[in-house]
Amino acid sequence: MIKKAKEDIVTLSNTEQKYGRHIVQYPADVSMCAGCGTCEAVCGLIHDGVTSPSIKRIFLVRDTTMTEDMHKIYSCQHCVDHPCYNACRRKDSAMCLDEETGIVYVNQENCIGCRQCWKACPFEPKRIAFNLDKPRKALKCDLCRTRPEGPACVEYCQVSCIGLSDQPMPGKEEKNE
Repeated sequence: MIKKAKEDIVTLSNTEQKYGRHIVQYPADVSMCAGCGTCEAVCGLIHDGVTSPSIKRIFLVRDTTMTEDMHKIYSCQHCVDHPCYNACRRKDSAMCLDEETGIVYVNQENCIGCRQCWKACPFEPKRIAFNLDKPRKALKCDLCRTRPEGPACVEYCQVSCIGLSDQPMPGKEEKNE
């Protein structure tokens, strides 16, 4: 299995870099993903102590319309310019930036659910969700920033098809405005 320590999650110094360290699906051939949902489940357990379809920071999209099942995994791309962080009305209180790692994370206690972060996300599908169990609270991948072993989804993926990268996900869908 792929394992990454917290010290591997670093701020990128290249000012031309558009994406920070983020979860990606390996290889670009998405047929390797079994669609088991372990990534979603372990994320919920680590962050919230429960697994629930209404609490997601990583998104598994199951596409069974093709001859072979094709599953895509989406999570926050941790953009270097932090549009979600900059759009937040409660910046540094609800949407917070770890200056050391460059990771943007949500302090749900202070989130007012204004959805400005969601609107600012340049990706389709959006990489920010809202907790359906606690209305109006934003959720996004924080690369398990408080977990010394790094992202739990990467560690527990049964087929080792996700890892960390600072390159855009192959075939990613960024909206052009």
